[in-house]
Amino acid sequence: MKMSRRKTILAAPLAFLAFAGASLAGENPAPDSLSRNRDSFVALPYAYYTPETKFAFGAGSIYSFRPRGGAPEARPSNVRLAVTGTQLKQFIVAFLPELYFENEGYFLNGYIGCYRYPDKFWGVGDGTPDGAEEGYEPDWLKFNVNFQRLVAPGLYIGLRYQYEYMSLRKTDPDGELRLGAVPGSSGGVSSGIGVILSHDTRDNIYQPSAGFYNQVYAVVFARRTGSDFDFKLLSVDLRRYFPLFGSHVLAVQTYDSFISGEAPFQMLGMYGSSYWMRGYYFGRYRDKHLITFQAEYRAPLYWRLGAAAFAGLGAVSDEAAAFSADRFKFSFGAGLRFMFDRQERINARLDLGFDEDGNPGVYALVAEAF
Repeated sequence: MKMSRRKTILAAPLAFLAFAGASLAGENPAPDSLSRNRDSFVALPYAYYTPETKFAFGAGSIYSFRPRGGAPEARPSNVRLAVTGTQLKQFIVAFLPELYFENEGYFLNGYIGCYRYPDKFWGVGDGTPDGAEEGYEPDWLKFNVNFQRLVAPGLYIGLRYQYEYMSLRKTDPDGELRLGAVPGSSGGVSSGIGVILSHDTRDNIYQPSAGFYNQVYAVVFARRTGSDFDFKLLSVDLRRYFPLFGSHVLAVQTYDSFISGEAPFQMLGMYGSSYWMRGYYFGRYRDKHLITFQAEYRAPLYWRLGAAAFAGLGAVSDEAAAFSADRFKFSFGAGLRFMFDRQERINARLDLGFDEDGNPGVYALVAEAF
C-alpha cells in the first residue's frame, strides 16, 4: 500500500478514532495499520460516540518511520499516542507501538493504557436483571506486548505478556462490589505470560473485501508471574470476508474467550461495545466463558456512501460445557458509511444496534467493526 503525505494526513484522524475506540478494551492493532509512507509525524484532534462513553473528544499523534536500509516497500514501524476525555467524565491515555525488524521478519506491538473510567456492573452471569445495575469508578493501568516472528506469508507466532492493575476509587454503597465477594472487587494485579498466533490475508485492513484474519492467544496468570489472581485465558478471534458482486461484501466473525481459574470481574468474557453485539452495553453480561458470532452485509450506495446490515449472537457461561442454544442472545442493526479515503478504503460509520429487547445503541466511529 503506497500513500502520499497528503493522504497520510487525511487518514490520520480516522486512524486515531479507530484506535481510540480500541483502546477502551486495551486491544492491539493488526499489523500494517499505517500506510507505507516514508517517515512522518501527524498530530490531530478527534471525536466519537458510543453508549459507554457518550460523546468523546481527544487528540493523538502518529509517528511512522523505517530503519535505515529497510526495503522501500516494507511496512513502516509506528508509535501512537492518544488522550481522550468523555462526556461521562472518563479519561484515557493510550500509547501503542507497532515495530517491525529485519524486513518484517519480526514484529513487536503493544499497548499501554491509563484510565479513570466510571462504568457499570450488573453482576456475573447471563441472568442478571436490569435492576442489578450499579456504578463504580476504577483507576486502571493496562499493558500488553506481543513479540512475534514471521514463519510463513502472513503468519506470525510469538510470545505475549499481559498486565492489568485496577483500583476501585468508588463503588455503590448498596452494590455487590462493595461487599467484596466478587473477584477483583478489591482491586489487584493480573500479570501473565503466554503465546500468540496471528494470520492475516486481508486485502485491506480498514475495509476488507476478501481474505481472513485470525488471532489466537493463550496466557497464564499466576503468582509466579506477579499476579494476584490465578487463572488461564484463551482468546480466539476468527474473521472471514467474502466478495459478492459489485463491491458487495459479506463479513463474518466469531470472537470467543475461555477462562479457567478465578479471574477478576473486569477480565471476564463480555459482549457489547462498538465491535461485537452492537446494541448491548459492553459488560452488560459477563462470565468466565464467552462465545459470539456476527455477520455483516456491506454494500455501496452512491458516490462515497455505503450501508451495512448486521446481526449477532452471543452467550456467556460459567462452564464451557454449559453452553446451549437457549443461552444465546441476539442483536441486530444497520448503519451508514462514508468513505473519507478512497485509496485506503477508510470509512466513517454510523451504526444503530438493538439488543433482543429492542433497546438501541448508537455508534459513531471510524473503520469497520471487524
